[in-house]
Amino acid sequence: MRIFTAIRHARNPEKYHAELWASNFLPALARIGHEVIDSAIDLEPASDFMQIADDFTAQEREVRARITQAIIDEVRAAHAVKPIDLFLSYFYNAHFDPAGFADIRALGIPTINFYCNSIYQFDLVSAIAPAVDFAWHAEMDAGPAYRAIGANPIWVQMASDPNVYRPYPGVTRQNDACFVGQRYADRATLLAALHQAGMPFSVYGRGWSDGDGAPTTSPAAQARLGRPIVSPGSAGAYLAEMRHLVAHDGMVAAAWRIARRLGQRRQARRERAMLTSHVRGYAHDVAESFAAHAVVLNFSNVWSDGRPGSRLIPHVRLRDFEGPMSRSCFLTGYTPEIEHFYEVGREIDCYRSSDELIDKTRFYLANTDAAERLREAGWQRARRDHCWENRFNQLFSACDLK
Repeated sequence: MRIFTAIRHARNPEKYHAELWASNFLPALARIGHEVIDSAIDLEPASDFMQIADDFTAQEREVRARITQAIIDEVRAAHAVKPIDLFLSYFYNAHFDPAGFADIRALGIPTINFYCNSIYQFDLVSAIAPAVDFAWHAEMDAGPAYRAIGANPIWVQMASDPNVYRPYPGVTRQNDACFVGQRYADRATLLAALHQAGMPFSVYGRGWSDGDGAPTTSPAAQARLGRPIVSPGSAGAYLAEMRHLVAHDGMVAAAWRIARRLGQRRQARRERAMLTSHVRGYAHDVAESFAAHAVVLNFSNVWSDGRPGSRLIPHVRLRDFEGPMSRSCFLTGYTPEIEHFYEVGREIDCYRSSDELIDKTRFYLANTDAAERLREAGWQRARRDHCWENRFNQLFSACDLK
């Protein structure tokens, strides 16, 4: 097929997530013989407000309209040169006017939109999903939410590229655990439990040290595209959060949620102090960092509505495929969906509580043969079943695309 893709949330490779999906999708599509036209339109102006679901300012709507028209023009031009067989996007509501898909459909081009936050940030794609032919979601249980809004959901999980996530046999493995990823949800709480249990581990990623978290707002920056800007953690941020919660949940629930947030903030300061000695900065090569540690940890919980203070729910993450593909002894949070992809206890292992996380980390650090068996079995399963080529073949078959 000749596939037009619009999946980079920024053209600047230094921006977070700019290359993430392009680096996963494009090589795999090429390896299975598809011709890819990668959109040159920069989505970054809309990505700056992509965490807004629908209450866009007039300026934000103007940005989205401009990007939408530019992409439609780009598709028309490419289609005139040689027919496009598929339009594959990774759009939030902010990126593209849903009405624009009618123009692409008028060209006879089927459309697929990918989204991987359907469990806890579904509202951010709820306008886009019904407008495309196929709403590709990664979470097993997300289908009913899509069907409820009139979308056509296709469940195909994420995967990993064995050319990127691979063993590093020349790296000396330390007899400790590691986690690679940003501070989010209950990750610091679980790592603090490991610290208090005396488990050796290293942490790589964003938000673990003072100064490497969310950027602060300049006092001169009062608004962007007609939307007021507030610094994370400021009184203004809590006031804005309170207004949102009151509108959605009522005054009592909102007050309880904000109180819980303030308590979590105090707890986070204590956890940060505990974890300081474990922080190692950024992992420049994630697979190589995995190879340097005996056990690779993963945390599966997310905030149920995408906002801190809501209940925690587990779901399968991209790392659940990248870790085993790197031939690691992989220990992740349990969710029933993971059993569709691995034999738990033989190919990967899981924990359901902080106590079980501590016990299993201790076990694999002390039992090198068991850790090695898990590495080998998980790696073989990931290479056989969980590469992106397999996922795209599954996706296209489900959509009846050749």
